[in-house]
Amino acid sequence: MHRESRRPLLVESPANPTVRLLRELHGRKGRKEHGAFLIEGTRLVAEAVAASWPLLVALYDHERAGSDPQLRALVEQIPGAVPASPRAMKHSCDTITPQGIVAAARLPSGAEAPPPDEPLLLVMDGLADPGNAGTLLRSALAAGVRTVMAVAGGVDLFAPKVVRSGMGAHFHLRLTTELTWPEITRLMSPDRAVVLAESGVGMVYHSFDWRRSAALVIGGEARGPSPEAARIATHRVTIPLEAGVESLNAAVAGSVILFEAKRQRDLSRD
Repeated sequence: MHRESRRPLLVESPANPTVRLLRELHGRKGRKEHGAFLIEGTRLVAEAVAASWPLLVALYDHERAGSDPQLRALVEQIPGAVPASPRAMKHSCDTITPQGIVAAARLPSGAEAPPPDEPLLLVMDGLADPGNAGTLLRSALAAGVRTVMAVAGGVDLFAPKVVRSGMGAHFHLRLTTELTWPEITRLMSPDRAVVLAESGVGMVYHSFDWRRSAALVIGGEARGPSPEAARIATHRVTIPLEAGVESLNAAVAGSVILFEAKRQRDLSRD
């Protein structure tokens, strides 16, 4: 006798354990406790699936999946994805308007030393704005960076707003957060240049030889680089600005320098 496959029960209550878990991932404490971070929407979840990133749980809007072929196809790729009511989805998601699917993605394991031959690293030194942090991660990936380190005290790189701004970069970068400066220096090889971006201080950014092994340090939006970063920096670079403009947004400044580094490295390969 043919036995029908059992469909997962519809999650409806905000008190459901899966909904509670996803809700706790909105905060730093919950992310640390569960070893996971929140991802929302078909684009981000599809990026995670394509990268074979482990997902702990996933909920999807069963009503929306009935009329959205893209969402339905994505759900079919996630074993154990559970249908949920719009009410349960709203409580699970960080966004005001849920995007049809939400999941808990496993946090990466502890700090790893980058390969010695990796040409450029990015160090975020106290960035506080989630949008800036996510944008900088996306720029880093596009510019060929593979390792990003974040100093303790700044925004959590796995906070929901950072993840959304990163647009999938999290699944392709080696990210390490909550590091102290001694930990960062131990992870880097001693011959790697530590290049600090500062407003109005140092050589013009395109005069530095970015073909060499380097770590670019971008300081926080309000206070700039920390004293520790200034102490270990071996070089300082600046972006020349027109009179009357004091400084650039941290994500913009970092992106400008990252793509100059990529330009130089690309030219050296021609």
